[in-house]
Amino acid sequence: MKRLNLLLLLFLPFLFACKDDCEGIDCLSDEAFAFTIKSAENGEDLLFGNNAQLDLDDVEVYYMLNGTKQPAQFKAEANYVVVTLTPDVTAYYITALDQTDTIRLAISSIGPSECCPRTQQVEDLTVNNKAPNQDSWVITLQR
Repeated sequence: MKRLNLLLLLFLPFLFACKDDCEGIDCLSDEAFAFTIKSAENGEDLLFGNNAQLDLDDVEVYYMLNGTKQPAQFKAEANYVVVTLTPDVTAYYITALDQTDTIRLAISSIGPSECCPRTQQVEDLTVNNKAPNQDSWVITLQR
């Protein structure tokens, strides 16, 4: 019995040394924004509606870097388009049907820390210098 107690005593520090201090910590980061394009006349979704007039090839999403257009990464989800944020970019442009909308973001960065990589948080978002009318995180652009 003494031998068992001695073994437990010797292995006890190893058990505590393996504890993960970061377990249970969520490293949440806003790394995208979403939009759809609807008709200003009847509210029909022009990208994902039953009578969609646009497909993704008709939509250009970009940002400017040193005076040059750079394509932004985006993809279609179920009923909206998701644009992946590029580090240090705070203005994106969405062109469709000969109209361009400007999306401006105020982003704060946190970290990196011992448990999380650098995370980003969208603090504010405007569409054409106005707060978007939205009931969800998906921005509705009008055409």
